Amino acid sequence: MKRERFGILTLKGIGFVILGNVLCLIMTMAIFVFGSNMLVKVLAIAFSAVIFFSLVFTAAWKNGVKERNLVKLGRVDNLIKYRWIAIGLIMFAFAVLPTVYLLINKLFFPEQDNLLIYQFISGSAYPLVLTFTPQADALVSQVSRVEGMDVMFPVLMIVYYALIPVFTQLGYWIGFNDKLNSDKIMY
Repeated sequence: MKRERFGILTLKGIGFVILGNVLCLIMTMAIFVFGSNMLVKVLAIAFSAVIFFSLVFTAAWKNGVKERNLVKLGRVDNLIKYRWIAIGLIMFAFAVLPTVYLLINKLFFPEQDNLLIYQFISGSAYPLVLTFTPQADALVSQVSRVEGMDVMFPVLMIVYYALIPVFTQLGYWIGFNDKLNSDKIMY
C-alpha cells in the first residue's frame, strides 16, 4: 500500500464533482415534479448543496483515512498537509468553468441564451437557476433568459464553488485524524 499520486487523486476529485452535478440534476428534476413554490425551491437548493459538498468531502475523507493508515504502519514518513487544498483548487477550476462561460455570456453576448445548457452541465446550480433567474417559455418569449438574469447570479455560483477547497481540506483532516470513528464518538 503506497500513497496515491497527485494526478490520480485529482482525477478522482473531478469525478466526484461530475457525479455530484449529475446527482443534483436528477434530484432537482425529480423534486420539481411536485411543484415550483418557494418551499420546493429552498429544499432543492439545500439538498443539492448537501449532495454536492458531501461527495466532494468524501473524496478527501477516503484519502485521509488511507494516509492515516500509511503513517500508522510506517509506510510513509512525511505528511503532505495541504495537498487537498491544491486538489480542491483544481476541482474548483473545473467546476467553475461553465459559470465563467455563463458570466462572459451575460456580459458580452447576452443575445445568446446558453442558460439551458448551463443548468444541465452544472447540475448543482440547477435549483439556483430555477430560483434566481427569470423563467420564460422559450417558444413564447423573444427575450433571452441571460439578458434577464442578474449579473450577481454567476458571481454567487463562483462563491458557491469556492467552498470546494474548504470541504476537501476538511474531509482530509477529519479522515486523517479519525474524527468520524464511531468508537471514539460513543465512548
